Amino acid sequence: MDERWQKSLPVSWKNVRFTGGFWKKRQEINEQVTLPAEYEQCKSSGRVDSVKCIYKPRENSGPGQGVFTIDGVLEENLADGETIPRPHHYWDSDLAKWIEGASYALWYQRNPETEAVIDGIIDDFGKLQMPDGYVNTYYTVVEPGKRWTNVHRMHELYCAGHLIEAAVAYYEATGKAKLLEIVERYADHIDRVFGPADYQIHGYPGHQEIELALVKLYRLTGKQNYLELAAYFLNERGKQPYFFEEEARKQGRDPEDGGPKGILGKSFLSQGPYALFQAHLPVREQVTAEGHAVRLAYMGGSMADVAAETGDKSLWQACVRLWDNVTSKRMYITGGIGSQDGCERFNFDYHLPNEESYHETCASVAMVMWGFRMLQVSPDRRYGDVMERALYNGVLSGVSLGGDRFFYANHLASHPEMFQDRIIRNPRMFPQRQRWFAVSCCPMNLARLLESLGGYQYTQGKLDNGGQAVYVHLYQEGTADIRVRDKNVVIRQETAYPWQGDIKITVVTDLDEEWTLALRIPEWSGQPVFEAGDAEIWEDRGYLYVRKKWNANGHLNLSLPMKPVLMEAHPGVRMDCGKAAIQYGPLVYCVEEEDNDGDLFDCILTGNSRLEAGFEENLLGGICTIQVQGIRRNREQWKGRLYQPVSRRYFEPVKLKAVPYYAWANRGAGKMNVWMNHIPDMEHRENEGTDKDKADRGKIR
Repeated sequence: MDERWQKSLPVSWKNVRFTGGFWKKRQEINEQVTLPAEYEQCKSSGRVDSVKCIYKPRENSGPGQGVFTIDGVLEENLADGETIPRPHHYWDSDLAKWIEGASYALWYQRNPETEAVIDGIIDDFGKLQMPDGYVNTYYTVVEPGKRWTNVHRMHELYCAGHLIEAAVAYYEATGKAKLLEIVERYADHIDRVFGPADYQIHGYPGHQEIELALVKLYRLTGKQNYLELAAYFLNERGKQPYFFEEEARKQGRDPEDGGPKGILGKSFLSQGPYALFQAHLPVREQVTAEGHAVRLAYMGGSMADVAAETGDKSLWQACVRLWDNVTSKRMYITGGIGSQDGCERFNFDYHLPNEESYHETCASVAMVMWGFRMLQVSPDRRYGDVMERALYNGVLSGVSLGGDRFFYANHLASHPEMFQDRIIRNPRMFPQRQRWFAVSCCPMNLARLLESLGGYQYTQGKLDNGGQAVYVHLYQEGTADIRVRDKNVVIRQETAYPWQGDIKITVVTDLDEEWTLALRIPEWSGQPVFEAGDAEIWEDRGYLYVRKKWNANGHLNLSLPMKPVLMEAHPGVRMDCGKAAIQYGPLVYCVEEEDNDGDLFDCILTGNSRLEAGFEENLLGGICTIQVQGIRRNREQWKGRLYQPVSRRYFEPVKLKAVPYYAWANRGAGKMNVWMNHIPDMEHRENEGTDKDKADRGKIR
């Protein structure tokens, strides 16, 4: 394997508990408000009852492309005055994601009422299941007899994947195996339907996800065929003749009209219409992130998963190439991806608009999942840093502080007047969080991630020298129970992170052997300060390795220098040229109209702008705010003119207050801006010094 291959396995979410601090508060809101609100929306919209198969289609009432009406129901689902909504083709996935998130919550605190609700839904899925193992609400009652005929569009495998993940979570949380048995029969059915044999479908999902689920199912059951099926879906992707065209021809559809070409247009994407599905090339030949952002990130995560389990070096290298393209050229400073509203996709390199950014919440969730899977193959800070960036910014902005309203798209600048007369009509793009969406993937995806977040904090594995290592990827107040060499190890973190960078780690164990604790040192922190007592210490790829007998002195104090800084974007990001954003630790900041007078978009930061951080306990749930001095033009000098000659006479000082990006839009509609105009210190250092100094600068000493 290459030099970066150093496999580790996640410490189960069941073994990690937040005992206080930032994420404990967020999980409590998730459990008490978000998950119950999501269930009520699933209930009122018909998603829960759809599994009961009580819908009876009318003659000539086939599926259409409806629009959002109320309570997350599409207009098509309430056509002709029907009182029972028509199941949509991805409703099973919505319900499954809710079950998954609620399952994690049940582990932390058993709730008989919630458990009974889930058991009832599981019973309905059991009754729905066909004798051959097939499970799908839509194709049971809306288009019976057409299953596996439109895989590229209709989310059958996507829904199956989420149902599998729900089953694994519910089994791990409660020990109840009924849903797990259902999805095993379903996965076995899929394994019989898809594959290389002549009698099988030589295809892959239009929306990746099942690959991630199959690896989870493999790890739980040990059944090799699930891992092999995940690898098959990845390896088959992008081969010619294109599966989507073959699928259309078999059903008597013209690929030019009914396939991706007809839907998107032959010139919709620079890489061709199949790029939307990451099917334009085999996965090992893809070097740029194309198409639907969530699908790409799910694919990347599954590539890392399969590579880790099989040792497939070429698959891993392809995964790294895609990661590098995303994170170096196509990712927002918030860790969000997918800049283009049309088809929720990537655009070309460095195209990262702010006010009209799409930046789907699901895509940030997917980046967290992908980054964590990269860490399991290679403990490299660059993966952990992106995971953390996406988590604190791109993910958390997707839900209100109260827990019951959601963003689908996440803007980096906002001017509400653009939406007052519906210049932009898509409700997913509104600059105020909504109670629900007809396409409701984001609320449930966010909830399941927040509730399982403990499972993203630690991994453990062997070092190159054969020693044991426990990796600490995220910092938060809490405890972890881990087995190292068959001995119990308890790791306790005490910290006010992300508001402060001081972390006290206590290790309690009776293991009388040396082993290693590896701590991620974020790139934003600079040089850390630490106290570890008598220990062997080294650094590698952004992780600080501390090797010692922890039973003798199980304490470590780590201080990550944390100060607000101005960030700039690559010159290729034309939208952000001449602009700067504020970052404090892992948090990106923004300025809101609520805290600042005047036009936010005319404010200018300078090379002399001082940034001062201070904690405000009674603001937005308790946050660190950043005070910064800037300048702006004096509006009184314009005297009704739209244009006038440039003059510095009209600038006046202005004091700005910035808040964490995740907390914006919690105080009503108003202007917001992340990237502010910036005039740096323009001093040219090469003009300093004597002629001899200048001549000596090019010499090697």
